Amino acid sequence: MESELTSTKSPLVTAAHVKQFNPCVVVSAPVQNPPQPLTAPGGERDPEGASESGEVPWEPENNRQRKSAKECGKEVKESEKTNEGAPPDGGWGWVVLLGSFVVMVLISSMGPCFSLVYSRLLLSFGSSSTTVAWIFNTFSLVWNVMGPVVGPLTSECGHRKVAVTGAFLCSLALISSAFSSSAWMLLLTFSLIGGVGAGLVVGASVLILPLYFSRRRGFANGLFMAGTSVGLFIAPHLITYLQDLYAFKGATLILGAIVLNGCAAGSTYRPASWHMQHQRKSSSNITEDAQRKPLTKTINKNNPLGPSELLNGKHQIDKVAPCRRCFVTRVVLSTLRDLGILKSSRALIIALTSTLVMNGYLNFIMMVPFMVTQARHTPHDAAWCVSVSGISNLLTRVIVSALADCSWFHLRACYMAGILLIALSSLAFSFIPSLAWMTVTMAVWGCGVGAFMGLYNLIMIRYMGMKKLPSMYGASSLLNGLGFITIGPLIGYIRDLSGSYQVSLWVLVVTEALCVFLWFLMPAAAARDNRKALEREQGGLQ
Repeated sequence: MESELTSTKSPLVTAAHVKQFNPCVVVSAPVQNPPQPLTAPGGERDPEGASESGEVPWEPENNRQRKSAKECGKEVKESEKTNEGAPPDGGWGWVVLLGSFVVMVLISSMGPCFSLVYSRLLLSFGSSSTTVAWIFNTFSLVWNVMGPVVGPLTSECGHRKVAVTGAFLCSLALISSAFSSSAWMLLLTFSLIGGVGAGLVVGASVLILPLYFSRRRGFANGLFMAGTSVGLFIAPHLITYLQDLYAFKGATLILGAIVLNGCAAGSTYRPASWHMQHQRKSSSNITEDAQRKPLTKTINKNNPLGPSELLNGKHQIDKVAPCRRCFVTRVVLSTLRDLGILKSSRALIIALTSTLVMNGYLNFIMMVPFMVTQARHTPHDAAWCVSVSGISNLLTRVIVSALADCSWFHLRACYMAGILLIALSSLAFSFIPSLAWMTVTMAVWGCGVGAFMGLYNLIMIRYMGMKKLPSMYGASSLLNGLGFITIGPLIGYIRDLSGSYQVSLWVLVVTEALCVFLWFLMPAAAARDNRKALEREQGGLQ
C-alpha cells in the first residue's frame, strides 16, 4: 500500500504524509491561511489588492488551494512579460511621448482658453452667462462622452487612426467657428465638432502611452501631462496677440491651422506590440502582418488569451462570432461592458472625484478672465494670471509624476492635497481685488491642479490595474461629461441669479471639498471590494 501511495498523483497526499502513514488516520489537505492583499512599494498596504492587470489576485488552483496575493501578483506580471512582452520603456516610446506631448499642447488648451478666444464675440452677441456656460459645458460634455467610446474604437481601428481623426476634427471646429454668426452656431461648430475631436485625440493619447512605459511610467506621464501646462502658458498670449493683430476671424483661422499639426503628432502612435521586448522566442511569433489586421480578424492559436490580448492591451471583444456583428454593434457592446466597472466602490470614488474636481477647476478658469476684467483690469492681465497658473501647473505635474515612481511616495495623500489646494485657492480668489495677489493665488491654484492632473492616470492604474485603465478612463469621462452638462449650466444660472461670480465660486469650492472627504473613505471602499472578491471566490470553491 505504501508503494501505491508513493506513486499516486492525488494532491491530497504528499511525501510527508506517506512517511507518517497510519491506516486508521484520514489524511486531508493542509489548511492554509486566508490570502492577504498585495503589499504596495515601500511597505504601504495595497488597499485594493489588485495586481498590475487589475484582477483580484486570489485564484483557486486545481488542487483547491489558494495562493498568496504576492505570489499571484508575481505570476501575473511574469505571464504578461512572457505572453505579451515587456513595454520597451524607451525606443519608439520616446517618439510616442513626444507626439502625445504635442497633442496635449495643441488640444488641451481649447477648453481653458475658450473665454479668451470667444469672449469678445459672445459679448458682441449680448450672450448671457447661462448661454456661455451652455456652449462651454456642451463642449466639455461631448469631449468626455467620447471617453467610453475611445477604448473600443482603438481596439477596432488602432490608436493612430483615432488620434489623427480627432486632431482633424479639432482643426475643423476652430476654422468653422471663425464664421459663426450667432452663439448657437458656435454651439454646433465648437462644442459638438470640437468636443468629438478633442475626446478622440486626447483619449487615444492617454491610453497608448502607458503601453510603452512600465518602469518609467510616472516620468513619462509627467512629461505627457506637462503638455497641458505648456499649452496653457503659451495659448493665452498667442490668442490675445493674434486677435489684436488679425481680429477674431483671422486669429481663429490661424489657430485652426496650428491645431492641424496634431494630425502629424498622432501619426506617431504605432501599435505598442511592434516594439515589445519579448522574453521568449515563442512569444515573438506574432507577425507584423497579423498585427496590421483588424482586431476581429487577428487570431493567434498559440495564445490562449485570445486576439485582444495581443494588440496594445486593447479591450477584449467577444470572440464567439465577431464577424457577424457590425462595427458599431461591437463598439457599443464593448462600451457597455466597460461601464460595468462602476460597480466597484473604488472606481465610483475615482469617477465622482474626477467629475466634481474637473468641473470645478475648468469652470473656475473659464470665469477668471471675466472676474479679472470685472475688477477693472485688462484682458492682458487676465492672460498673465492664466499663464502663471500654467507655469506652476507645469512644474508641479512634472515633479509629482516623477516622484510617483519612488517607493516612498504616498500617492493618495498627494492626490488629496492637490484637491484641497484647488478648493482653498479658488475660495481665496473670490475675495481678492488686487492683481498681484490674484496672480499669486493663481500660482497656488496651478500647483493644486498640477498635483491632481499629474496623478490622474496613475491613480487609476494604482487602484484599478493597468488592464482596467481604458474602462476606468471611459467611465470617469462619461461622468465628467454628465457633470459638465448639469453642474456647468447650474453655475451659470447661479451667476445670472445672484449677479456675482463669487457665489458661483463658493458652490464649486463646496463640491471640491466633498471630494477630499470621499478620498478619506477610500480604505473602507477598498476593504468592501476585497470582501466581495473573497466572497465570490469562496462561492466558486463551493
